[in-house]
Amino acid sequence: MVYKLLATTALATLLATGAYAANAVPAAPATENGASGSAVAVPDGSLVTKIIGANVYNGTGADAQSIGEVNDIVISKDGKAQSLIIGVGGFLGIGEKNVAYDFSKAQWAEKDGKRWLVVKTTKEDLQALPNFDAKAYDPAPASSASNNATAPAVAVAPAGSNAAVADKSTLTEMPIDKIRVADLVGTTVYGANDAKVGEIGDVVLTNDKKVDAVLINVGGFLGIGEKEVAVGMEKLKFMTDKAGNRYLYTNFTKEQLKAQAVYDKGTYAQARDKQRMIVNQ
Repeated sequence: MVYKLLATTALATLLATGAYAANAVPAAPATENGASGSAVAVPDGSLVTKIIGANVYNGTGADAQSIGEVNDIVISKDGKAQSLIIGVGGFLGIGEKNVAYDFSKAQWAEKDGKRWLVVKTTKEDLQALPNFDAKAYDPAPASSASNNATAPAVAVAPAGSNAAVADKSTLTEMPIDKIRVADLVGTTVYGANDAKVGEIGDVVLTNDKKVDAVLINVGGFLGIGEKEVAVGMEKLKFMTDKAGNRYLYTNFTKEQLKAQAVYDKGTYAQARDKQRMIVNQ
């Protein structure tokens, strides 16, 4: 079963509080099956943790049904959120089948004061799709990097794990299209001199479903006193070891991250240049 983030605090409210950025603007009404629902335009700054775990509906009419649940999001080579991984069938996750559905064909709608993720298909059509092959996204064996005698042997703590430290020279770089969005959240982030600076708490999408930034939780202790900093996806270097632990390397110092403006989903679209850091090398 594809890894879910339902246990995270960020998902606790999901659709009940709005499954996209707070400043979404309703568009023209759309009528289906005799009942009205409002199509919703999603602005820059949508958070993936508000999408993963969302129920998927087949419409907004009186007879609309929940036909699945978003379990993950797949990124394409150009950094765009390409596919929703939808779990269909089964009960409480048992017997569930995961299928890939074109993200561009999904739409947000507002009905009865709630945000609905709508796809114009049926549960049967989703179940007829091939099983999503999650194994294709498993970490690859360490590459020739481990044979590079000049590579620095730096010990780092693996992402989201208490396992033994890994030798950086044995890590393998992860192509962006081989990373599931759910796997990004929780990844430990390293900065200048390979010092641990925080971990990824969320991922920001633009209104055209491009992955715009990762949100790094920096500072604090056990979640207390942390601040969220947006770092653009450009030039980010994700690594993995044979055990599947993930690592993100940047060149930022703790001081730079602590001095950076805090990410604010309400103003991000307008203040993106101020709230978004970019790796320079």
